[in-house]
Amino acid sequence: MAKAPVNLVITAEFRRVTGKYGSRGERYALIEAGHIAKNIFLQARALGLAAGIVGAFTDTEIKRILQVDAAIDPLLIMPVGYPKE
Repeated sequence: MAKAPVNLVITAEFRRVTGKYGSRGERYALIEAGHIAKNIFLQARALGLAAGIVGAFTDTEIKRILQVDAAIDPLLIMPVGYPKE
């Protein structure tokens, strides 16, 4: 991850989705995060790139680095770059 030229961070603002869908909104946000990740994997592959998923991170540290509002929750990080040969 440290050497990847790009790290994409997929986030959610749960209060927005729960405001519309109630408690199921959190589940919907996680489902959508999975769809987004899969599309990134597919597009990376189509471009001859590789992607991965990182879930082991400290939320508060990622929020600090991204300088986002406290209501924004990072769900996963996807390093994208050229595959090892």
